[in-house]
Amino acid sequence: MNTENLIQKIQHFLWIWLTLILGFYLSWITLSQSNFLYSVWYDHAGIKENIEEFAPKNKFRQGFETTDDATRKALFAGIVTAIHNQGTGLRELHYINAHTQQTLPLLHRAEIVHLTDVANLIEWLKKLGWGLLLLWASLTTYLLMKKSAMPSSQSAFWNIGLGLGLTLAGLLTFGSKAVFYQLHIWIFPANHQWFFYYQDSLMSTMMKAPDLFAYIAASLSLLGLLFFVLLFKLFTANLFKPNSMEQAVT
Repeated sequence: MNTENLIQKIQHFLWIWLTLILGFYLSWITLSQSNFLYSVWYDHAGIKENIEEFAPKNKFRQGFETTDDATRKALFAGIVTAIHNQGTGLRELHYINAHTQQTLPLLHRAEIVHLTDVANLIEWLKKLGWGLLLLWASLTTYLLMKKSAMPSSQSAFWNIGLGLGLTLAGLLTFGSKAVFYQLHIWIFPANHQWFFYYQDSLMSTMMKAPDLFAYIAASLSLLGLLFFVLLFKLFTANLFKPNSMEQAVT
């Protein structure tokens, strides 16, 4: 393999994976607008039943089981909004105990600290996402202006298939829950609580953690792959080749 072919393979490898990351980024933005389909999971993934079972047992907050579905979904939407705005608004989330008519804060201190950590992580990922988007745009522009051959469908299939296969193998080997917990240990500060029993946290109860995160991850992955396919087809089509555009003009 000569140097030129090696460079082209590296460029194609980078473009495929940057396009996949862009697909996942678009997936996150899209799903965040619908609160990650929480209303769907609430109605069909046992979240409502989880609240009814564990909210009465909560050690810190009373009466959450007396709230209605709309209130619970609105509170989750409030959490989503807050973690995408550096944690602003977490302390203002309240609900009314229908038995006592008392207004109570949804989150206690440890939950607010954890969700603020999540907000900080998302803020960092936003900056990383913009940087990778700039890199993707630069590489795409370079390949198009150079009139270089774009990656083939077969190349994309093997790259993505191998990557996803290794990820799946890791999850099956170590267990998705173990991987989920280990990532929390690596990502969040050691002295900040991130694991909450249902009896200690309305946040955890109303998310049916970690089940909800599995549903969100699956929906993010499927939509992200769809965006990847659309972007791949769009930028490997003849429409974006300079010669084709010149022919279209003439």
